[in-house]
Amino acid sequence: MDRAVTDRLARERKKYGDYDDIKAELAKLKSADEERQKAEMSVSERLEAEKAAAIQAAEDAKAELSKTVSAANQRLINAEFRDVARELKLRPEALKSALKLVDLSAVEVDDEGNVKGLEDAVKALIEDNPYMVEQPKKEPKTIGDPSGGDQKPEKTKEQMLAEAASKARKSGRIEDQAAYAKLKRDLGL
Repeated sequence: MDRAVTDRLARERKKYGDYDDIKAELAKLKSADEERQKAEMSVSERLEAEKAAAIQAAEDAKAELSKTVSAANQRLINAEFRDVARELKLRPEALKSALKLVDLSAVEVDDEGNVKGLEDAVKALIEDNPYMVEQPKKEPKTIGDPSGGDQKPEKTKEQMLAEAASKARKSGRIEDQAAYAKLKRDLGL
């Protein structure tokens, strides 16, 4: 069985053995045909064909340049957007969504690479979506703090010690006297 398979494979390989030679011959024939066509053309026809090829190459290069400049401008606008968004206090986790939502149709990049109109676009986005702006953090209130805006100025060490001594004398309680002694030690007096 193995011998039969090996014989069959050998016959198939032999059948396509000259494939590379045929391929090389075809390439030679194609190049010879092109040379013959060029030789048959007059000088003006040949120059016209070369001119058309050069114009096509120039248009392709211009399209490629336009595509590259457009991509570079988009990257520049995206980077500038992040800076403007941080200045206007957009939440960091909302930047990606904000970039998708912002209307960049009026934003342009001038010849010097300056982005124009982006700040107005971001401000318009913030007006439409105020939840994207970072809210100022509120200080948590501790228990016992005054609830109003009338906060008393901090007391000096001597004032705190005098109040504790007065309270200990008036009440006569051990806890108040211990608190006075502890405060005196803590303040180093």
